Amino acid sequence: MDIDPSKTAHLKISHASPDNIPWRHLGQYKYRILSDGTATERRLAIIESAIPPHSDGPIFHFHEMHDEGFYVTQGKVRFHTPGFPPLDAKPFDLVTVPISLPHKFSNPFDEEAVFINTITPGFFVKYFEFLEECIGQGKELTPEANKRALERWATVPMTGEMVGRYEEFWKEKRGEGSGEVNGVGGLKDVSVMERNGEVKETNGV
Repeated sequence: MDIDPSKTAHLKISHASPDNIPWRHLGQYKYRILSDGTATERRLAIIESAIPPHSDGPIFHFHEMHDEGFYVTQGKVRFHTPGFPPLDAKPFDLVTVPISLPHKFSNPFDEEAVFINTITPGFFVKYFEFLEECIGQGKELTPEANKRALERWATVPMTGEMVGRYEEFWKEKRGEGSGEVNGVGGLKDVSVMERNGEVKETNGV
């Protein structure tokens, strides 16, 4: 293979230490940008988020242009997708959310939850900065403010009617067969702490 070092002359390894990155505030939530996407020409951005106990999180929504990963590092995060039971992710669990899949997350538990959020491609990182400008620290993140911000970044906030349509679809889907829906729809929970050392995927449970 012929290589040309000049093609990568503008690239470099990016390093971020959380110790040097202060938390920023979105109302009752905290976040910090570990990688804003510039190191990968916006192909990947990485955010760290902290959710206080007994928090509802964002409204139901889906992304039209980017996939997400959620790697829990502290506490537990409850992930929701219409038509499926909620999924509780504990430390060292990874949840992946593909483009177009409706979802939200919350923290109904007694401990603060922290997770690493990967965004591919990474342009959605601007959503956090825009939302911070809208509400900042000391104000609540309301569904109305959340909706306005989401709509600017190729993301569809879902109404109750839209959520109901998804839930009804999966009710009918289960009624068509044995009731098993493994392999279609739902969130993927990839546990990296399986005792057998293997990665296990489950859909919507």
